[in-house]
Amino acid sequence: MHRSLICLLIVLSGCAQKTRPPSLALKMIKAKSESVAYTPTLPLKDLTSVKQVNTIAFGCCAHQSQAQDLWEQVAQAKPDLFLFAGNTVDSVRFDEKPLMAQYQKLDQVSSYQKIRQAVPFMATWDEQDYGIKNGDGEYHDKDDAKAAFLKYWNYIPKHQAKEAKGVEHSVIVGPEGKRVQIIMLDTRYYSSALRSNGDGSFKKNWNSKASLIGSQQWKWLKEELSRPADFRIVVSPLQLGANSYLGERWGLYPLERQNLFNMIRDLKVKNIVFVSGNRRFGAIAKVDLKRFGPLYDITSGPINGDAEKAEKDSHYIGKPSENINFGLINFDWKKDTVKIELRDNGNKQISELKLR
Repeated sequence: MHRSLICLLIVLSGCAQKTRPPSLALKMIKAKSESVAYTPTLPLKDLTSVKQVNTIAFGCCAHQSQAQDLWEQVAQAKPDLFLFAGNTVDSVRFDEKPLMAQYQKLDQVSSYQKIRQAVPFMATWDEQDYGIKNGDGEYHDKDDAKAAFLKYWNYIPKHQAKEAKGVEHSVIVGPEGKRVQIIMLDTRYYSSALRSNGDGSFKKNWNSKASLIGSQQWKWLKEELSRPADFRIVVSPLQLGANSYLGERWGLYPLERQNLFNMIRDLKVKNIVFVSGNRRFGAIAKVDLKRFGPLYDITSGPINGDAEKAEKDSHYIGKPSENINFGLINFDWKKDTVKIELRDNGNKQISELKLR
């Protein structure tokens, strides 16, 4: 009796997993067809409209189905450019597919509409808009995700190398003497498979062939860092500086992280900072590189939703922000100084870093 009942339950549960209610299936087909046909309604302001950079804002992690009031605070800073460090929308869960349907929702957010009409945007992706939690280069739908991402952020192909397979790209804006280079990295498309511990954390991969950004992107990055510029901002969705977190970060590929430090030092790259997202809190990290000096990585986010608690890390300077936040980079070209800030949803300064 009991054995028969158990068998019956197993059969029924197996069937339930394979069969969707007809109404749900039809809704999914309709949603997918509508989203594929969706053409973004918000025109992207051309990056050529940026004649000189005085203020750059940045952040990450904006859920398309939640209020995004932080854009009003960002707008008050009157940035010349906004840098999206990944997770521009959420498209990981079953009910958040396909990606273009989520951008369709994002375009209906009034505060986002207003700032998009006033400020040029640049963007790269992270796991949420890539389409899979902790996604790496083995994700089988990555090319479909890329097609949708580039359809929405349609300025990107014009600023990519011909050899680019992911979404990495770069621009240099401003006149000579005030040239700001912005490099947007792709830390998903080329990434070697993560080595899971089975509890949400990951093992470091010491294999010399393991890579976070891939050989082609490495070559491109070296070329970009060799171009003349007066200040450089490298946007890496994953943190470079902090290294005690057990989740995704550059430190999971320790040899590659060190190779990046070596390349920056060997090329004698000056006036460079990294901007990162992913973590859902704000923090400034400093790595002291031998024969180079301090290298800073400023993590910002989230734009909305729940913030997370920051782990202790020897690279953090100051107190991390465990609230909704965004970042600002302010240039004073006359004094030849740069001020970097993290601000909260009340537009209050959380932390500050001054560079000369």
